[in-house]
This record gives sequence, C-alpha cells and structure tokens, in this order.
Amino acid sequence: MNRTTKLFVIPIITILAALATIIALISVTTSKALAATDKEVTLNLGGKFCEFYPEDITAALNKLPGVKSVDAEERRKFVIVKYEEGKVTPANMVTAIAGVKEEGKWHCEATVK
Repeated sequence: MNRTTKLFVIPIITILAALATIIALISVTTSKALAATDKEVTLNLGGKFCEFYPEDITAALNKLPGVKSVDAEERRKFVIVKYEEGKVTPANMVTAIAGVKEEGKWHCEATVK
C-alpha cells in the first residue's frame, strides 16, 4: 500500500468503525426503551373516608414494583398511577388499595376507570 492510499484508507476505516459503534449503541438503547413501556391508569376510589388518606394510598401503591409515580390528592375520588407495563397491573393496584384501612373506622376500595 502506498503512502497516498494509506492517507485515505485509514481514516475511512476509522470512520466506519465509529459509525458501527454508534449504530450498535442506538440499537441497544432503542430496544431497552421499547421493552419498558410506561402506562398510566386512573383508579376511582371508594370506601368509607378513603379520599382523606392520600398518603396511605400513595405509600401502598409505591410499594408495588413497577409503579413509577402516584398522583393522589386529599378529597379527590381518584388517583392517577404511572407504571411500567409487565411489572405491575391495575388489578395489583386495586388489591393494594383495598389493603389501605383502619379496621372499623375507614377503608379504601378502587376500580379501574
């Protein structure tokens, strides 16, 4: 290989290797992003005085794996939950909310809106 050929071939090979690395990184990042799809669900609250205990509801939901965030405010009859699909289901959330209670005084129930 003569000197002129080396001046063109080596930079081209370096550029191609860098492009291959970038494409591989984009592919891995995209596949991970597609695998973990975030969803959102609104759960209607019921039960005796449940709407007065948003901190307890938030704590119960945040214990579930895959729950990303809980939007619960006092005196509101619903919560909005962002979660990772495949790790938790709305049915799991309904069950968790049903466990929020103080026997004989108040209790929570939830349904998917």
